[in-house]
Amino acid sequence: MNYAIEVKNFTKRFGHKTVVNNASFRVKRGSVHGFIGPNGAGKSTTLNALLGLVIASSGELFIEEKKVITDPTFNANVGYVPAEPLFPRNMKVKQFIEFVGLLRNISTSQVSQKLNSSSLNRLSNQKCVSLSTGQKKLLQLFAINLYQPKILILDEPFNGLDPTKRTLLANKIKEVKSKGGTILMSTHILSDLQELADEITMIKNGKVIYTGLKSEDIQKTYEQYFVQSKTSDDLFA
Repeated sequence: MNYAIEVKNFTKRFGHKTVVNNASFRVKRGSVHGFIGPNGAGKSTTLNALLGLVIASSGELFIEEKKVITDPTFNANVGYVPAEPLFPRNMKVKQFIEFVGLLRNISTSQVSQKLNSSSLNRLSNQKCVSLSTGQKKLLQLFAINLYQPKILILDEPFNGLDPTKRTLLANKIKEVKSKGGTILMSTHILSDLQELADEITMIKNGKVIYTGLKSEDIQKTYEQYFVQSKTSDDLFA
């Protein structure tokens, strides 16, 4: 099987509201796959379902051919960065990184060595919740890099990053791919997908409307599906 991630007829309802409706797409191993759609389209719900954080109302989800939730090791090789990182209220940066190392059987000395050589070292004694949005993203990306998972699921990873850090993250994504890793990435920054993605999936009102190779101009394709039907009165009513 050549797919790292498979979403098959995934539906998620919250009460009477259907947030994702019969969505299906596949992510090839060793590729960068962009997940595109406006706010409220169902992107984060789908990503959370792949991580077992949301239970499907129907359908099936697989990571490395392991059924999500049913197989207890389905997320063993997965790293995740949410759109809005959350941390324990009183945990400091160094404590968080050491905790991640403990969960992944990485020694404290190894963790300290990597932290000392990182720009995050100056924030070691700062509470995670007090960090800026960009710093929180960097902290989670640093923690993931400790154990270098084969699969990255990134929800709006470029939000809050300055141009320098954005470039560093883009280079890291390219590096992960070059080593055979797989990245599923949701982002509103289409220029990043134009540079990084091999394939894309587009979702609108909870339904997948396209999945396959990226177009030569993702921005133009996005506008055809999501923008042209709206007028300025619609947007600012």
